[in-house]
Amino acid sequence: MNPRVAVPVLASVFLFGCGETALQDPPEPGALDTLSQGVSVNTNPGFLVVYNVNYENLPTAEEAPCAGDWKDLIYYMKDQTYSPDVLIVHQMSGAGQAANLAQFMQENLPGLYDFVIAEANPEPQASPCGPPKFYQTNAIIYRTGRLQPITGTRDTWQVFKGANGSCVMNNQSRSIGVRMAFTDLITHKKVILGSSHWPTNQEGPSSDPGCAEANIARTDAKVRGTGTADLIIWGVDSNESDRAASGDFKQWYRQANSRISGATTYRWNDPIYEACGGGRACLDNNGTVGPADGARIDFLFFNAAASSSTGHTVSYDEGDAAARQFTGEDNGALHYSGHRAIRARIHYP
Repeated sequence: MNPRVAVPVLASVFLFGCGETALQDPPEPGALDTLSQGVSVNTNPGFLVVYNVNYENLPTAEEAPCAGDWKDLIYYMKDQTYSPDVLIVHQMSGAGQAANLAQFMQENLPGLYDFVIAEANPEPQASPCGPPKFYQTNAIIYRTGRLQPITGTRDTWQVFKGANGSCVMNNQSRSIGVRMAFTDLITHKKVILGSSHWPTNQEGPSSDPGCAEANIARTDAKVRGTGTADLIIWGVDSNESDRAASGDFKQWYRQANSRISGATTYRWNDPIYEACGGGRACLDNNGTVGPADGARIDFLFFNAAASSSTGHTVSYDEGDAAARQFTGEDNGALHYSGHRAIRARIHYP
């Protein structure tokens, strides 16, 4: 008997409905004797530990031409002070894969994990990586000992793509976002979490070819659509960088980031921008795709009334080193994803 396994019981609430059934979470151990690492659950009432990543359908070594080693990121988490309270993910194959991820986290980290998913059984789509990536959707993995879903607050929404100079509604499962509100079981405060993935099409208006301005407006309305909360946190693979080739911040990002004066509309903060103090070279070093100095197209946002600390983009080398530490081996040629993860502590106002 494994007292830590909660996923098969709890996850079923969100597979085919709208999360309307009240959950009764089992007691959660703080740190089990079976865990040899120093990582512990976060019981600090001041902040939540949050990660965001496009996990690319949990790539494995057998999945050529898009092979990977997804477990490296979990081993990295295992080497941190706290296990995640929240892991916002994009590009899951469906409810089964989200459950497998939550299960692996339970086996390697202190805490019990469950998930909320946008599409339990997403529609297929073409992919240059072949069958392992034909099915894609978005999800929120959360630690049940810290966060309890609030009945009736789950919602999903589609976003826009660029087409023939206009922004039109996309039709892919992977661009359906998901949002849900939670109660923090330590502070009894309300937390809203969201996960979104925007299309790749760059055929919109010349002022907004990726329709990022249209999508930040829609995503903002949907994430905030369940009312006010003490913390509002969402992650996105935007497929749109924060800056233009000139180095200037793009309009959509200026609208999103409350720290950039002159254009803020949506009152969000970005923990990587905060960690960098807005410095361009530092932001360059926190690229999330390609090499270390790549584009930032993956973002973790939180309501501007709150604050962040320890904002960090998890390098592939860090994942490789953690895998070697906990398993004794690693294939350094394989990455945990084609996107680098973002980690931060999000502090209550």
